[in-house]
Amino acid sequence: MAAAARQSNQLQKIKDHPTKYPNVSDSYQYSEQLFKDACLALHGIILQDIHLGKKELLKDPKFLQGRLYDTCTYILSRHEKDLEQIILEHDHPKLKYLRSRTVVQPRVDVMLAKRRPELVFVSSLMIRKGSAGYEPDVREPRSDMARLAYMLLERCCRWGFYLWVGTLKELRAFEMVYSFSELAEAAEGTKSSQIVLKRDAILLPRVGKPLPSSFRKTLLVNRVDPEFCLRLYRIEPEMTMWEDKEEDAERLQDFYTGSHQLHTSYGMWGVSEQMLNVRRQLFKVRDYTDAALYDRAHAMLMMARVMFTDLVVVKKLDEREIDETDFMKRVMDKLRTRIREGLRALEDSSSSEEDGR
Repeated sequence: MAAAARQSNQLQKIKDHPTKYPNVSDSYQYSEQLFKDACLALHGIILQDIHLGKKELLKDPKFLQGRLYDTCTYILSRHEKDLEQIILEHDHPKLKYLRSRTVVQPRVDVMLAKRRPELVFVSSLMIRKGSAGYEPDVREPRSDMARLAYMLLERCCRWGFYLWVGTLKELRAFEMVYSFSELAEAAEGTKSSQIVLKRDAILLPRVGKPLPSSFRKTLLVNRVDPEFCLRLYRIEPEMTMWEDKEEDAERLQDFYTGSHQLHTSYGMWGVSEQMLNVRRQLFKVRDYTDAALYDRAHAMLMMARVMFTDLVVVKKLDEREIDETDFMKRVMDKLRTRIREGLRALEDSSSSEEDGR
């Protein structure tokens, strides 16, 4: 009942403000307002679906895509405004690439387009695909966001948006935050940057093409519930580019040069600031691990271990902070396992090469 009431309230707000949409000529404001309203209504619709026993359907990206399409067209019809086309599963020619002599054509989940009189792609939106069994995988969203940043560099469209959907467990893994309140209260408009690794660009036509070295994501909509979470980001490529000959190690080092140094006692920082510092170090470790730079990542993990030990001995942690330190410990244990597996794989490959000689 609560979900149904929330949905009806969101739809009523849309009806009550028929003039809040800007002129269609202001393509960014128009696209942002449309997607924000659609996501707010979509969140209530999905919660209602969950309460009606349709939770399993949420693992199907086609189901989410259809719900988003229906919501967008409903909003546009209510305001008697319309982009001439809302295109689903669009094959953009600039995304084609060759893999093992096979042409691969990644698709864009939602494209907003208009004619003036030629067809112009205004905005692209990618929807986060749920993995099997809702197992968290933070590498997949970053790769999709990197593809959006590439599309903007190639001028496939003017604006890029990314819709993150999933469970609270997945969101915690994505943001490395245990606290529900901290996730729910994340300020809309918050900006952060992420680096693009070579593995993120594997689905892009890389020969002779500029690739974003990093991208900036801006949080536009944040709805966090125990059963289902939804976030809408705007994606912008940072105006730096890299080529295949550049190594991940050099770009990671440049990316993290300006980050805060590791502090090993909470002192005047306070416990909360200390945990933020731990989280920054964990992001760094994760990026080094994803780039297969295991030696460096292992060193960063040990530094984070020192800091975690410093947190554990603090006697005045409240219940939320204890829970978060336990959560971070589990994250670090998983990272350590991945690093060990990577080191073992490197040793096996090097030994096999020596035997071959």
